[in-house]
Amino acid sequence: MPFSYKSESKDFGKSVLEMAVRAHREKISRYASKDNMHSFRHGGSWLTVRENETEESSFKEVGVELSVGYEDITKNDINQLFQLLDTFIEELSSKTIQGMFQTISESCDKVGNTVNQKEHSSQAEAFLEMLKKVEFSVNENGQVELPQIHVGTGAAEPLIQSLEAQDEEFHAEVERIKQEKSEAALKKEKLRLNRYKGIDI
Repeated sequence: MPFSYKSESKDFGKSVLEMAVRAHREKISRYASKDNMHSFRHGGSWLTVRENETEESSFKEVGVELSVGYEDITKNDINQLFQLLDTFIEELSSKTIQGMFQTISESCDKVGNTVNQKEHSSQAEAFLEMLKKVEFSVNENGQVELPQIHVGTGAAEPLIQSLEAQDEEFHAEVERIKQEKSEAALKKEKLRLNRYKGIDI
């Protein structure tokens, strides 16, 4: 800030940052629950403990470069600040989402948990195979949560049409798999909770 109000400048910067974080999280929440968003004040890596392995993960840098012209600053146009902030949030969110899907893709490729559309006769058949490979989860209320499906622009409508065009046998198989996956998720969650003292369900 081109003035000596250090305390006010610090408070202003903090407020702008908090505003950006809230807006950023709101955009990301279209793809991931806010319950799974965390802020780290220190450190650069963490361990993920699974049933058969422990994997170390680390942060990946996401950067956005913006510039403000000298004339825009001298005009003292507050709208320039908000336009700059909107651009920053949009670009940061876009890069974060791209990174998130890239990480998911790399993880699936690593363990071979993928489905190739070209190997199936229809989108519906590929969907069924995908459903068989997915593991359902249980939320904090003990309820099974169905997995989300994210597709590219323009791909949602053809997929929905393909699924709706299937016969009763196909839909019955979908429901059977969902029931089987739900029961497996509840059983796994029960085993997990029973490892803790004082919890017996």
